[in-house]
Amino acid sequence: MPHGPRPFRFDAVLFDVDGTLVDSIEMIVRGLGDTFEEYFHFRPDDEQIRSLIGMPLSKQYGMYMENPPTESQVAEMSQYTLSRFEIHRHIEKWFDSAIDALRLCHENGVKTALVTSKNAEELAAFLPNFPGTQFLYETVCASDVSQPKPDPESALLACKRLGVDPSRAVMVGDSVFDLRCARGAGLSCIAVAYGAGSRESLEAERPDELFDSPEELLAWTKSAFLQTSCAERR
Repeated sequence: MPHGPRPFRFDAVLFDVDGTLVDSIEMIVRGLGDTFEEYFHFRPDDEQIRSLIGMPLSKQYGMYMENPPTESQVAEMSQYTLSRFEIHRHIEKWFDSAIDALRLCHENGVKTALVTSKNAEELAAFLPNFPGTQFLYETVCASDVSQPKPDPESALLACKRLGVDPSRAVMVGDSVFDLRCARGAGLSCIAVAYGAGSRESLEAERPDELFDSPEELLAWTKSAFLQTSCAERR
């Protein structure tokens, strides 16, 4: 990929969560599969479920319902889904190098935020155990906006809360929903191909950078801040 944005050029870096900072895809696939089986009496294959990751739960449910789910239906199914996530939580792992990239941004004075399709309840359950919570200035979840990703509203709200212009921010994510959200809001975008999205689908969105591993993301971040330090010394 051509080398585009550098963290030192930006006042803020927005990070997606699942598939970007957390290796949670298999946990999500199993939990959603359990939910579809419980409520819709069939289980989509894993690839179908993976393609939904990055959408809010309400939209994921709606993909398999004749009519949009009511608030009470979403609440009931969400509770069940969260309970199934907990059952499968033992297979979730941290992407340590990606979290180190988040830490480096924070330590170098760049404002950081999570921009996630998790709802408020999911996010509240996630943050106490997340080892990068201390490196965050803000969080934006699906419950904070009327139109979650891929709509640009989440990224715009994060920039507003951080007090930065969208043109001075970059989003890091593993799905086309992240990249479309970023582009629609006027942000630069970095794709990571180690999460839910396929490399081909991410490439088709023409991100400014694309990395195949958390280690590549961290190496790029280190290099960018090292170059900043050299420029400042000159």
